[in-house]
Amino acid sequence: MSMELIVIVSNTLVVFATFLATLYRIKIERDQIRAIKQDVKAKECLEALRKYVKAERSSLSNMNREELKSFLEYLEKLGEC
Repeated sequence: MSMELIVIVSNTLVVFATFLATLYRIKIERDQIRAIKQDVKAKECLEALRKYVKAERSSLSNMNREELKSFLEYLEKLGEC
C-alpha cells in the first residue's frame, strides 16, 4: 500500500511540475511575441522617420535653433508612445 502511495504522490508532483513549466513557457513565449511586435512597430516608425528626413532634408537644415529644438522634443515624445 505504501509503494502505491509513493508512486501516486511522485506522479502527481511530476505532473504539477510539468504544468508549472508549461505555464512559465507560455509566459515567456507571450513576452517574446510582444517584443517582436514592438520591434516591428519600431522598425516601421524608424523607416517613416528616414523617409521624412530624406524628403525634408533641406528644410531641416534651414531650421533655426528654436524650431529644431521643438522638432527634437516632438521626436522624443513620439518615441514614448
